[in-house]
Amino acid sequence: MNEFTLSIVLIVLSGVFQGTFGLGMRRFAPLAWEAFWLIFAVGGMIVAPCIWASLTIPDFIAAILAVPAGTLFLALFLGACWGVGAMMFGLAVNYLGMSLAYGVTMGLAASIGSLVPLVQKGNVTLDRPTLFILLGNLVMVMGVAIVTYAGISRDRLQAVRGEKIAGIQTGRLFWLGLFFCVFNGVAAALLNIGFTLAEPAAKAAIAQGIDFTAEAERSLVRNASMVKWVIVFAGGVLINVGYVSYLLIKNKSYTTYRSKGAGKGYFWALVTAVIWFLALAFYGQGAALMGRLGEVIGWAMFLALSLVVSNAWGIAGGEWKNVPRPLAVMLLGNAVLVVSAIILGYANSLQ
Repeated sequence: MNEFTLSIVLIVLSGVFQGTFGLGMRRFAPLAWEAFWLIFAVGGMIVAPCIWASLTIPDFIAAILAVPAGTLFLALFLGACWGVGAMMFGLAVNYLGMSLAYGVTMGLAASIGSLVPLVQKGNVTLDRPTLFILLGNLVMVMGVAIVTYAGISRDRLQAVRGEKIAGIQTGRLFWLGLFFCVFNGVAAALLNIGFTLAEPAAKAAIAQGIDFTAEAERSLVRNASMVKWVIVFAGGVLINVGYVSYLLIKNKSYTTYRSKGAGKGYFWALVTAVIWFLALAFYGQGAALMGRLGEVIGWAMFLALSLVVSNAWGIAGGEWKNVPRPLAVMLLGNAVLVVSAIILGYANSLQ
């Protein structure tokens, strides 16, 4: 399999995992939300990335220390901002349902998180790859808008019927969930911006493989992105762990770790952490193989495809039951998102 095809496969896999991990956020009972989130944060943001980096990079700590202090601090700070948004997304899914929460969040995250790194790369010209990147982002935003409109139409129709689907709130809680989504969308974009800033760490990791065989060197190039995730996740995990630890003490919800049936909560917390981590790990590998504009093209593709997958899970979960017209609009939005991913894939082929 050539590198172009492999990069597309990895991005598609990352989208599948990203669109799926949110399912675990509804299955953490009898654990309290903060008890669940602590396991998720430690497992997905610290343990898994460090294990992966230690197994694939000769000295990932040295690679991190090779990053200029100012750049390292900024990447950590952007990771911390993302950490605040990540916690809010966990609540937004419960207020808006998976489909609508993903729609608002991923639309903002994909567009901002793709176009800002494009400017970061410097020497931006309106050549064919750039034009197709802009077109792909425009089409993607259109798809997100269609999906979001479908979700709002569905909610209005169900409100008229007096129906309610688990995870979709009304009134003040709906608008609170929408605020969480917008904040998290911007914060999620900062995650990719921080990931792009941490590029010196990946270059330092690749430099460690100067005496490697050709195959080992190619593997190192794919996995070097993991050291960038270790940096930005470090900023995010401090916020996550600090906040949920406060809640555990304040609400005395740490007692739920010993409640009957807590094993189920532990299981789903770990599964959710692994699925979420794999999504970003595969995205990082795919972006690395895409070349200079990998974080620009791959990020938008990654999130567009994750929204399609999350909508599929929303259908399976009953979020679109007995609402044929909104469902048709949502499926149209998904088709537009797939088209945007195809356009972005073509843009990548033009590099």
